[in-house]
Amino acid sequence: MLKIIVLNDNRCDNENFKCEHGISLYIEYEDKRILFDAGQTDIFIENAKKLNIDLSKLDAIVLSHGDYDHGNGLKYLDVNTDLICHPDFMLTRISRRTGNDNGLNQTREELQERFNLIETSKPYNVSEEIIFLGQIERNTDFEKGKNLPATDENGNIYPHYDDSGISIKTKEGIIVISGCSHSGICNTVEYAKKITGENKVLAVMGGFHLKEVDECTLKTIEYMKNNVQSVYLAHCTSDNVCQEFEKQIPDKTHIIKTGMTYEFEKERDFKER
Repeated sequence: MLKIIVLNDNRCDNENFKCEHGISLYIEYEDKRILFDAGQTDIFIENAKKLNIDLSKLDAIVLSHGDYDHGNGLKYLDVNTDLICHPDFMLTRISRRTGNDNGLNQTREELQERFNLIETSKPYNVSEEIIFLGQIERNTDFEKGKNLPATDENGNIYPHYDDSGISIKTKEGIIVISGCSHSGICNTVEYAKKITGENKVLAVMGGFHLKEVDECTLKTIEYMKNNVQSVYLAHCTSDNVCQEFEKQIPDKTHIIKTGMTYEFEKERDFKER
């Protein structure tokens, strides 16, 4: 059985948990325990304790990309395990909106002292069924340049080539998980299909980095309608966009929140608990 537990997301309606801007998911599949992103602070650790999750037993950590709201929480994690990420995860990224440094609060050397750092732009098997996607091919016209909110140290648009995700293979198809989808969520799904050789997508979960109901959002909804069984929206997907997904594909759309648990056992049985 596959289990995905939301340790942190922007949204939360359960007073037993804290939440912050960012995302952190705990994944159990077969005999593997994976942490996908770590938010900004130690909130994901506090919530894990309340959910009786022992993070000291992690087999690996996957960092979707090097933005502060996905990786700064690593500073609070004390576990000797693999940390898997794209080689560009430490490059400078300055927010175009605030002018703040959106990068991580630890250096590569500090992370290497604490974790077994695995940097790869190629797909990487975290386990036989869980694959880190590496650098995602960007082919859709409508997603190009839409999800790039930062500049480099020279003031040029930061391309976020380090943005990645994971694909989880099941007997019935794949589940694709994203952090922010700076590469484009449709590009991410298509690349996951390419590297796994599996065309059936049971679920897509994570941040889509869609802020407005514009052409990109509408074409993304159309893509999900035709290519994906279920959509689980999180983090950097705005309320307006979530509402548009619910309006157009209500039978496929779910909004994840901190503290939620999702279990997958068989086809069409990916359920919230």
